[in-house]
Amino acid sequence: MDSPQDAKPVASISEASDSAVAVAIRVENLAKCFHSPQGVVHALKGVTFEVPRDKVFAILGPNGAGKTTLLRILTSIMRPSSGTAFIEGFELGRQNTQIRQLIGIVAQDNHFDRYLSVWQNLTLHARLHGMEKPVYEKRIQALLEQVGLYERRNDYLDHFSGGMQRRVALIRALIHRPRLLFLDEPSTGLDPAARLEIWETIQALKQETTVILTTHYMEEADRLSDQVMILNYGEVMMIGTPQELKARISPPNMYELTLTEPLAEQYQRQLASFISQVTVLDQDALRFHLDRREDLSALMAQIEPVHLKSLGLAQADMETVYLTVAGKSMATFKAGSGDWKDNEGSAG
Repeated sequence: MDSPQDAKPVASISEASDSAVAVAIRVENLAKCFHSPQGVVHALKGVTFEVPRDKVFAILGPNGAGKTTLLRILTSIMRPSSGTAFIEGFELGRQNTQIRQLIGIVAQDNHFDRYLSVWQNLTLHARLHGMEKPVYEKRIQALLEQVGLYERRNDYLDHFSGGMQRRVALIRALIHRPRLLFLDEPSTGLDPAARLEIWETIQALKQETTVILTTHYMEEADRLSDQVMILNYGEVMMIGTPQELKARISPPNMYELTLTEPLAEQYQRQLASFISQVTVLDQDALRFHLDRREDLSALMAQIEPVHLKSLGLAQADMETVYLTVAGKSMATFKAGSGDWKDNEGSAG
């Protein structure tokens, strides 16, 4: 239930949104504690971050990291123990009614009424948001056509595949034109083809709304996200664009060589005499460490030009970034400065 202050908002929706043009969500020292027979569990430990408007913001973290707790707080389902958050300029806890008008939620479970058709499920949701019939009928038709399901509007959802049900769940959350869309592991349990369809839908969404998603798929975070936050033990471990996080974790002075033919083992033996840490990645790919930039010329002299396809600095992928951070407390991560160089001994 909203607090009494909700009856006297400090600003209208348009005024609050205009007051923070570039920021959709601002979180300041948000904490959540649960009491159990075993003691106090700190699900969130004073997290602070911002989500830019009209971007896809991914939250990564292992089970128990605090992702679901954070989403429940930001969608006003759960109260924080301390700290503040602002959704499009409205303060969480004081102006929850206004916040709920601005958000859409797609939970891990779809939660449809199995006794209603697709059209009936969607119109029910629109009416709960107080939308007028001519408005919501036009909106639902447009959304169903966008995902190729308008011809199936009178079918029951039990006859739909998991991917099709997920698309209907996305439509339901978008009917009232939310400014923010929260997606809790949107592609979990879907086959690769259905997952790709969901990704394409999400990429199209950010043209008109801010998307916040949690996921366990590194490729999903890398392909869809403008920014990624890694959460663990209730703390923000890293935050930035996928490229920034990969650059931070990437090993220094490490190169990758791709050949035109499957000669990796041959060149591994040939280069090992003067280059350290030569590793075969594939039949036509090597990774190696150069202590000095001058060694690059000597290396090039050892490779037949006809065998050289590409040569460049090696870069970590999102899976490497995640595995470097996951399982570590913030104190441990800071002690290693959170980059490849200081974690080199344990990262490999």
